[in-house]
Amino acid sequence: MKIVTKLPVLIWTFVSLLVYSSVLVSPSIFKYSGVISFGIPIILALNFIILILSIIFKSKLGFAALVLVLIGWPFVQVGISISRKSDQKTEGIRVLNYNVKWFSNARKDNYSDVVEWINKVEADIIAFQEFYPNKGIAKRISDYGGYNISMDKGKSTNAIFSKYPIINDGLLLQKDKLNNIRFVDLIVENDTIRVYGVHLQSMGINPDKIQDSEGIKNEYDDIRSRFVFSSSSRTKQIEILLDHAKKCDYPKMVIGDFNDVPFSYNYFQFKDLFSNAFEEKGRGIGATFNNKIPYLRIDNQFFTKEFSIKSFETVGDIYYSDHFPLIGIYELSN
Repeated sequence: MKIVTKLPVLIWTFVSLLVYSSVLVSPSIFKYSGVISFGIPIILALNFIILILSIIFKSKLGFAALVLVLIGWPFVQVGISISRKSDQKTEGIRVLNYNVKWFSNARKDNYSDVVEWINKVEADIIAFQEFYPNKGIAKRISDYGGYNISMDKGKSTNAIFSKYPIINDGLLLQKDKLNNIRFVDLIVENDTIRVYGVHLQSMGINPDKIQDSEGIKNEYDDIRSRFVFSSSSRTKQIEILLDHAKKCDYPKMVIGDFNDVPFSYNYFQFKDLFSNAFEEKGRGIGATFNNKIPYLRIDNQFFTKEFSIKSFETVGDIYYSDHFPLIGIYELSN
């Protein structure tokens, strides 16, 4: 009889651990691991609720819920940050990354509003994704800030702007790929650093089509196939990036649009080599996707131990794109 009463607890424990462990399994090995990982916040929230109810009603289920919450605590740490509001006026290496979506939401008055905002940030390093090089935008930004530029001229692309000298640059993936990884080596404070500007494989999901249960039902097969393809593609791109980074002894940053949530195998691949600016200095859930799918943090700034993060902000009131920009301020150790 005791086994029967404990069976639901055992099943729930197994399901929770199975979902948690999805971040350990590469989408290249099991293609649905990325899909399963989306259930982590739900499982974790339910375990919190079970724990609270168990305390209120003095149920023995509380012990199992407590263990599951503790096991899942690393996901809380990557998904929520409770740091105090950062001082964006502090001195340091100011880094901006921004998927500008070809400036398609900022066409009024010849893009002057968004260019003016970018110039006001006065970043030392900027990594753009889906950057639109026409209409003289690159020149307008460069002339104002005195930037050196690494980009492919004449096509929408990743672009890195730097006030520091660029001594080396290149792409890690095929040149004709829209989703790509650009790197630059910069001379900063008598040292050399490497910055990777990333735009990993997009999910390719139209948020307008999945705003209700009927839309999700109609688009289910397409969404599933796109999600599986994009997740495994990002895994391969990340493997290329990390292999390239491990061969470089410089202090490194990896910034840009990762197109993946923190609760994923792909995100956790960066944890061994890099710290995350949001986890260190962010606030709240740090959502960066400005569209009809809420609460997605898919843009990031990662950095190696030679840097210390002094300030970080997700600029959630800038609506020139379907992404919000990120600004981090760093200090480079001597």
